[in-house]
Amino acid sequence: MDNQYQAIFSRNMGLFTEAEQETLRKSTIAIAGVGGVGGLAAERLIRLGVGGLKITDPGDFEESNFNRQFGSSMLSLGKKKAEVVYNQIKDINPQARIIHTNTGITCMDDANYLAEGCDFVIDAMDHGLYRESICLQRAARNRGLHYLFTGAIGFGAIAVVFAPDGITLEEYDGFSLDVDVSKPVKLKIASDKVLPVIPSYAKDLTMVKESIAGERPIPTSSIGAGLAAILAASEAINVILKKNVPKAPNYTYLDLVDRRLVAGAMS
Repeated sequence: MDNQYQAIFSRNMGLFTEAEQETLRKSTIAIAGVGGVGGLAAERLIRLGVGGLKITDPGDFEESNFNRQFGSSMLSLGKKKAEVVYNQIKDINPQARIIHTNTGITCMDDANYLAEGCDFVIDAMDHGLYRESICLQRAARNRGLHYLFTGAIGFGAIAVVFAPDGITLEEYDGFSLDVDVSKPVKLKIASDKVLPVIPSYAKDLTMVKESIAGERPIPTSSIGAGLAAILAASEAINVILKKNVPKAPNYTYLDLVDRRLVAGAMS
């Protein structure tokens, strides 16, 4: 490790060995979606010493993002999320290799570009973009990479890690393995596939199901988004450092208001 990198990440020592920190420095992680979850996950990963990130998001910051999204403020209102997040995390570790685009994931070409040259893929896209998520998991699987989807609702979060030789996202979501992702149609899945545990404070279950289907904005907070981001960052480095993590159909769900930690399995 060179002197500047060593100085920035010296407080990581004792949590990681020097060899593990060097592994993180050499790794590259892809993140699709840098809003409430993905932007903070990018920041957490950079602070852990991950040396490379590829991030993409087509959106601009809006006032409705201010309650939870890293990088959102009056100064960034109307600006591209990926560009704002890039500029902020680049200042944390100037040596980091960070590539950002404003395209998002719309097709297999986008997914292949994002996954290329990476060691792990994080899906932090909005609920309801299931076709796009299948594209991304296929791109990861074709390269022998682990893929993770994560999401926040209320004061809780869920994360699911897919091994490249394990269950596919299509199987997890209940689709056929040959589902045609080239057609620009919105796929629908059962709400329990995305959120197998319903928070006790979610009184309007119809609203929850509509939110998960992408039919309305999902109610969440800075706490839920933060938990999802931390779950994603933690699982990513655990996989990169070859530590044991639960794999799909197993999932991890955490809610701080309900004080629930569920390590379950999707049936």
